[in-house]
Amino acid sequence: MPETLQEDQFAKAATRHFHDADYLHTDSRLPSADHLYGFAAECAAKSLLLRFTDVAMGPSNKPEIADPADPENSLQFGHVNQLVREIRLMAHGRGGAPLYSVLDGDLRAFRKWNVSTRYSDGTYAQAEMVERRRDAARRILCVHEQALLNGKLP
Repeated sequence: MPETLQEDQFAKAATRHFHDADYLHTDSRLPSADHLYGFAAECAAKSLLLRFTDVAMGPSNKPEIADPADPENSLQFGHVNQLVREIRLMAHGRGGAPLYSVLDGDLRAFRKWNVSTRYSDGTYAQAEMVERRRDAARRILCVHEQALLNGKLP
């Protein structure tokens, strides 16, 4: 059985998280939906990074690239709320600028998203914010799907 590439695993996870989030959103389970919309956007963005830039899986099992400001160190791509800053830092590399221009606006919807909200009581999740993140995640997944179909970034 052939080994599944990490970018394919991220792609499948993005779709799964988005569909699960939509299911929860329909049931008004906003905190959990919001959490999964963030993971959906993150996974789709990481799949794009691995496919269309110089980013590769590092020894820490995270996508990474040599830090443009300090090539002796690497820049690891973390959770969705960190991706705006991280993609901006590598925007000058192969595929980085087009990816940054395509994803920047939608990733900004997740700037205040935080993985630690899974431990919260969920009162932070307001309907308008979750809807904004849902729309942003949907657009990121659409960019991802279009890029896979065309073999290039839109």
